[in-house]
Amino acid sequence: MKFVVNKILILFLMICLLVPFITARENSKYDFMIGTGFLRDFGNVISTAKNGDTIELVGEGSFNTKPKNITGSGTVIHKNSNGEIIGTGKWIVTKLITFQSYGNGGSQGLPDNFEGGRALIKVIIDPDNVGQSFESTLMVTCLLGDKIPPKASEGIRLAIRDIPINFNQEKSGATLFIRKD
Repeated sequence: MKFVVNKILILFLMICLLVPFITARENSKYDFMIGTGFLRDFGNVISTAKNGDTIELVGEGSFNTKPKNITGSGTVIHKNSNGEIIGTGKWIVTKLITFQSYGNGGSQGLPDNFEGGRALIKVIIDPDNVGQSFESTLMVTCLLGDKIPPKASEGIRLAIRDIPINFNQEKSGATLFIRKD
């Protein structure tokens, strides 16, 4: 009986010690940057479609992982395969779908609050000279941390709903998640 009570007490103490750690990670707050600030030094954040068209995004925002709250916006430039601009506009976030952390940038010699990861975000693309806006899914990937998946690539991908073109190959530029808690 004494052995069972000791095991229960140890289990209870372990749960009490782990709950604050687990809760803190689940409720993390982040800022995100796509080609803004000092990241401009790494080039434009561009993704390419299968037909050679490119999409360039610049912007920033903030989010909480639980509850999933997000704000953010930026600019977008769409070019054809010849590099000619065929559209410009704005993008605005509407929903955080998911965020997966890859760990902090300390192992790369960067501040511990610089964090890698992948965020899936619902956005609205609002072209300057077109009356229609487009619902889209934006994937933002930053390659910092010690848990980077083998096939992950730095940059963005953008899938535009109701248009048969998806920008699904990261080409250039840098993104960053900055942990705020």
